[in-house]
Amino acid sequence: MNNVFDFPAKPFKLSDSTVVSRWEEICCYGEVGPIRVTLARRLDAMPDLIHVVVLGSSCWVGVAPVASMPDNANGRAVADITGAAVVRAIEHAEVEFAAERTTC
Repeated sequence: MNNVFDFPAKPFKLSDSTVVSRWEEICCYGEVGPIRVTLARRLDAMPDLIHVVVLGSSCWVGVAPVASMPDNANGRAVADITGAAVVRAIEHAEVEFAAERTTC
């Protein structure tokens, strides 16, 4: 399945104590730079939940669940609104960050 991702991502060797979570991407709400906002289902946890997740490189953001809802029509409706709002918030943050004057 190409829509399943594992974190932490390879290439480093996992030890026996490393916790690996498996996620299935249901849909993507958008990407802002290196950050991707998706609707995902965790394959190694409770099957009745879906999550709005912020994805980035494993050394920076990794997998950051923003909201969890029941895996039904009402939960999906809330997730769609939440996902779009998260993408917009990240877009605003990126613009504000880029517009800041830096001091030396």
